[in-house]
Amino acid sequence: SQYQAGAFLNAVPSRRDFRIPTWALRIAVQRRLGLPLDEALARGAPTCSARGGKVQDPLGDAASNIGRLGHCGRHNSLLAALAKVMRSVWGMLVEVEPRDHGYSNDYRPDVSVAGAGRSRSRLVGDVKFKDPLSSNPEDVGQRGAFVGLGNTEPGTSADVFGLEQRGAVGDGDFRPSDGGGYVAYKKADYAHALSRSDTDVQMYLFETFGGWCNAVKRLFYQMKDKVRNKLSKRQHEDEASWSTRSWLSLQAQRMSVALQLAAAEEIATELRLAAASEDAAVA
Repeated sequence: SQYQAGAFLNAVPSRRDFRIPTWALRIAVQRRLGLPLDEALARGAPTCSARGGKVQDPLGDAASNIGRLGHCGRHNSLLAALAKVMRSVWGMLVEVEPRDHGYSNDYRPDVSVAGAGRSRSRLVGDVKFKDPLSSNPEDVGQRGAFVGLGNTEPGTSADVFGLEQRGAVGDGDFRPSDGGGYVAYKKADYAHALSRSDTDVQMYLFETFGGWCNAVKRLFYQMKDKVRNKLSKRQHEDEASWSTRSWLSLQAQRMSVALQLAAAEEIATELRLAAASEDAAVA
């Protein structure tokens, strides 16, 4: 299991941020177990239509990958949860989608924190929320079955950090097994920020099944160390439960719940699940 992927299962729903509606918990657990989704079967999968002329599969892969509303909703929900965790440590130094980002003039970061990067540089974070599977089973990479984030991290890292050309076209495709083959040049999204000495660019990748990349793990350990893994008086009285007696357990469960809820909401919206629409209206 990937780091903190199952933290939501330990969350006690005594506080708002740790509550997962029954329909969302059912989707999350059935997806993790590789079971057909009750909601997808109720909608007639695999016969009902999805975007691009495809059909909704009973496992929810099409709904998670090619939903009609795109991925902005799940990304924004996860970003808001991460910003809340970061602000519990760095306060208003944390900027979310800053308007003034001259330190990264070719790409706006999702989150930025002055002095929180390496050698007290500016931390520039790009939050990615990817599904490791595909609406087309033939497109699912085999690497993800053996390596954590194997289907999402290589491509996402290439987008954020770019790639230097290696080898020649005649060398054939790149071979992860021995590092041989041809790799084409790819410009980094954060080329400007990466060229500066006063910025620390980090890719914070999450997967819809719950996994966090190592950069997210390092970020949480950095914040944990800054607060000595202790809850504040307000956190202890207003946020903690019997399963969250340390800062890390509290915030890891908060992020895990937010992640699973955001992923489930996207699937439920695509499948037009009534309970999800009612919950959204109440919220």
